[in-house]
Amino acid sequence: MNTMTVTPEATMTATERAQHIAEALADPETVNLRHEATHESLGAGKLGVALLHLERARREQGDSARAHAWLRTSIHPAINSSAASNLFNGTPALAFSLHTTGAHALYKSQWTKLHQRAKEITAERLNLAQQRMKANRPGSFVEFGQLSGLTGLGTYLLHTEPTAKLTGEVLSYLVDLTRPLKLDGVTVPGWWANHDPYLGQSDAFPTGHANLGCAHGIGGVLALLAIAMRTGITVPGHRDAVELICAVYDAWQHENGWWPQWITLTDVKDGHISQPGPGRSSWCYGAPGIARSLQMAAIALRDPIRQRRAEDALLRCLADEDQRNTLTDSGLCHGLAGLYRIAQRAAEDAQDTQLVEALPGILHRLLTADSVESGFLDGDAGVALVLHEAGTPIDEGSTWDSALLLAAPRGPQ
Repeated sequence: MNTMTVTPEATMTATERAQHIAEALADPETVNLRHEATHESLGAGKLGVALLHLERARREQGDSARAHAWLRTSIHPAINSSAASNLFNGTPALAFSLHTTGAHALYKSQWTKLHQRAKEITAERLNLAQQRMKANRPGSFVEFGQLSGLTGLGTYLLHTEPTAKLTGEVLSYLVDLTRPLKLDGVTVPGWWANHDPYLGQSDAFPTGHANLGCAHGIGGVLALLAIAMRTGITVPGHRDAVELICAVYDAWQHENGWWPQWITLTDVKDGHISQPGPGRSSWCYGAPGIARSLQMAAIALRDPIRQRRAEDALLRCLADEDQRNTLTDSGLCHGLAGLYRIAQRAAEDAQDTQLVEALPGILHRLLTADSVESGFLDGDAGVALVLHEAGTPIDEGSTWDSALLLAAPRGPQ
């Protein structure tokens, strides 16, 4: 494991900033969250702040009573248990938050019920996805995405029941998702979405798209399959699927190291990228998130050459001023906290110390970045979680970032 080179002074500043954020987010009655967010939203609602306080309590840095207060408000008046709920909203989100912080042991009876319902939701959604696949037609990235679909639900199952039949069925579905489809006589990736990247229909995407990001696209699928492989959990076709996804990224990587956020049918027919330049250097759609997924895949495949290429792509992104300047806010999803955590996790696995040496510069920018909101994905709760471990080796029990598929989840406890 590579060690961190952030100065003690910067580490102290990061720790103080994290403590300040936690205190500012102390009272669920006074904290303003995104107005449209549901209370049980891990991404933008009260549950995301609860996750911060649960993790602080696990690390003995915070008050468990404060975490309990946020949990209570995040499930009031009820928790969403519909089949549409996912890792970032509703029952699975709450079950994940309790388990990844070890708090499920304190709420054993409640968590057991949540866990059972999360499995039922997964099975229901998996059945619908399999029916769609049998019809050999494109679906929606809502079906499989990390934020909204079966990749996220699979992340939770890999936490809790890694060897269970249902976990294997989800992994097999993700393997099957890589099988190509035919669209207007053209071979396209099997995860082709029948809508535009904004879940609508538009002239720019008349036949849909294939999403290459980590939040809604195949980058998340690759990460989960790679993490499962690294922990010894595989299903038939697993390795082939990982190699196929890697080959897709190889085919669409720009000569300057970045990847498009998505590809259209026109891109496939023409055989080249229509996106004029790199997107934000973020987790959700940018080169950093994709590079981390590819790095983990290379390690799972035991392919040091591919690993070096993934790490080089991340380093090129960090060195590119244009890409660096695309990030101005502090959040996890498409901000500097996410970039720092990606680089920190990638540095742990890297073949040399170049990523370690890049961390102080990212941390400096993070400490001076604008705060946008209070939640987990885009706001201060996620920032504080990152800052708690800035400049120090990541605690082995710190697995909250498995929600972003940056590391292996906590195993069954």
